[in-house]
Amino acid sequence: MSNDVSIFFDKRKIVLTENLESHFYSNNGLFTRYDSPRELSKILEFFQSTALVQDVFISGRDIPTMIDEFSCMFRFIEAAGGLVQNTNGDYLFIYRYNKWDLPKGKLELNEENGIAALREVSEETGISGIKLLDHITDTFHTYKLGNATILKKTSWYSMSYNGNEPLIPQESENISIAKWFSKDQIQELMDNTYDTIREVLSKAKIS
Repeated sequence: MSNDVSIFFDKRKIVLTENLESHFYSNNGLFTRYDSPRELSKILEFFQSTALVQDVFISGRDIPTMIDEFSCMFRFIEAAGGLVQNTNGDYLFIYRYNKWDLPKGKLELNEENGIAALREVSEETGISGIKLLDHITDTFHTYKLGNATILKKTSWYSMSYNGNEPLIPQESENISIAKWFSKDQIQELMDNTYDTIREVLSKAKIS
């Protein structure tokens, strides 16, 4: 299941997987196998037209190609963000739109993912001198923007910080709080965050 890719549609998701059988006993939903881009489009259309199916699981041997085909069905945006740990072992979160989140944002023209992640963390929390470590995972989620449905891919990186600058939430981006949390305290945030953030924390072995 480590190669699975989940595409979140609010509280629902489409999961692209190489091992469909591994999901049978622990999930409810529609299970199918990848056949062609046309069939993939039909599955997406059906999924978006009904709330009766919670999740869809699609198996295929070439998940990157399936992701590329999915991307062509939406307005596609790339973003990057960071999971920052300080010398006390605490992790940096922001509070935006009444939910706890991790700092992230859209890539600028020709900007590399890691550079974008560092820039966004600094802009949204006010700290500098952050060190980029490892790539954690990529997450995918959709949202509405006017009449368009956006598919956003966010590349997530682990980062370290050894300074003591005051946190300054970027109010122009609707961030009201930037705050450090211990690993134990993070569990208290899980009921008020996004599925994509839970996925990042799980991949980073934080939750």
